[in-house]
Amino acid sequence: MPKVAFRALSVATWAALIALGMVLYPSAKVSLPILVGASALLMLAQTISVPAPSGGFVYLGLGIASATPMLTRDIVSTFVIFSLGMAGAWIALTLSKAETVKHGSEFVAEVVALGTFGLAYHAVDGALVPVEGSSSLEVFVSILSAGLAWYITRAALRSLVGLERGDLSVRFLWLLALEDWTVVVSLLASGAIFGFTFPAMGWWALPISAMPYLFSHSAFVRYHQTRVTYGQTIRALAQIPEVAGLAPSGHSSRTGDLAVSVAREMGLHPDEVTQLEYAALMHDIGRITLNEPAILKAGYTDEDIAQWGAQIIAEAPYLEKVAEVVAVQHRPYRRHGDSADQGIPMSSRIIKVVSAYDHATHEAGFVPAEALEQIQRQSDYEFDPKVAASLRRVLEHRGVLSR
Repeated sequence: MPKVAFRALSVATWAALIALGMVLYPSAKVSLPILVGASALLMLAQTISVPAPSGGFVYLGLGIASATPMLTRDIVSTFVIFSLGMAGAWIALTLSKAETVKHGSEFVAEVVALGTFGLAYHAVDGALVPVEGSSSLEVFVSILSAGLAWYITRAALRSLVGLERGDLSVRFLWLLALEDWTVVVSLLASGAIFGFTFPAMGWWALPISAMPYLFSHSAFVRYHQTRVTYGQTIRALAQIPEVAGLAPSGHSSRTGDLAVSVAREMGLHPDEVTQLEYAALMHDIGRITLNEPAILKAGYTDEDIAQWGAQIIAEAPYLEKVAEVVAVQHRPYRRHGDSADQGIPMSSRIIKVVSAYDHATHEAGFVPAEALEQIQRQSDYEFDPKVAASLRRVLEHRGVLSR
């Protein structure tokens, strides 16, 4: 779906939220101050995001949303708060020119996911406690069920949007969504604390319930910053062979970019994709040893360079798995008369194919179609045919090859 259509859908969703809130308001059983206060809190929280392990962001509105059904005990009041709070968030995000509203799809996914949360909570709560008030265990089950419904709905909608790109597999998108569970659980827990303590403490429950989350928030931010720093450092190290004239200029970054796209298209786990990116960026780091006269005199092979590079990378314990990928990147997919070498990680096979493609197009002067044809001729022995097929699909999606 074009971005313009998503923006139009975002505006239509905002208008529907306003209309729904106004229609439901007369039937709400909660007092006006509670409705206004909870809506304002949801609006504010939905404009604040925390970096998530998946590389995306999770909005803090989930924390307020998880407390709302506990406070209202009324599905109509819950949806009045959800509708007006999200409508207000849309206005605030639009004024700040946030990407959430600019692209539309993310905002719509958040609205539908929150609606699913509210419906699931009240459905489970009503089934568990048809007459009497809820016990702590019953509230816990209701929140857990609603949180799971929110999580699945949000992941499913984002996956559908992601599939519009054509180079992301369903498996990768779902695994990526699962990476954010720690942030989601933290927000749900804080919201539950607020919902439990508000009847006794009033609005003082807000800072009390926020304290546990603030510690988690700090940890999430530090984790995100650490990952960014690691990535920047690895990209800097990857430039050393190129600056020294020992590897083609731009080869590492092009290989890393294309290898990540292939890995995502093939449905590798997000953690494997990150390790693959680091390995692809540094797959030629062993070439810095080629300044040694003794090595030049004795001679070397591509596999020797890969092993030396792996030894350098393995000096950092955090990059141990990356070193394993780099070490076997030049091994053939299978040798004549043998079955495929199962000891070669898929990440290594991807780097081998993508690196060969980049060399063919930028060093040998082949056009993309010719370079891919060269790789496919050697598939089944030198290169993994599944990786070669995935590379073709990625190149077609990028418009480099015609379909």
